[in-house]
Amino acid sequence: MARNIKADHGAVYRAVINWTEVPEKGGTPHTEYEGPYGEPGAAQGRVTFWENYLRDPDTGETRASGHVEEGTITWQPYTPPRKASRKGGRA
Repeated sequence: MARNIKADHGAVYRAVINWTEVPEKGGTPHTEYEGPYGEPGAAQGRVTFWENYLRDPDTGETRASGHVEEGTITWQPYTPPRKASRKGGRA
């Protein structure tokens, strides 16, 4: 089911999550985006969730950080891609 994010007449927000794999798996950095959300608090909540979820219980350090970005959505009609036509008959 679709959700109403109040995007038709104002700003929308997304969470930008920067996280790093554990050193044993290479320590590779990643950036993920979550949203859009209708309120900045919802996006900030996702940042906080990932900071806490990726926190080391022994040291208290986290492998995640993030911030909230604001934007607008422009709606336009969607045109599906054309299907490729098949040439020739059965072989």
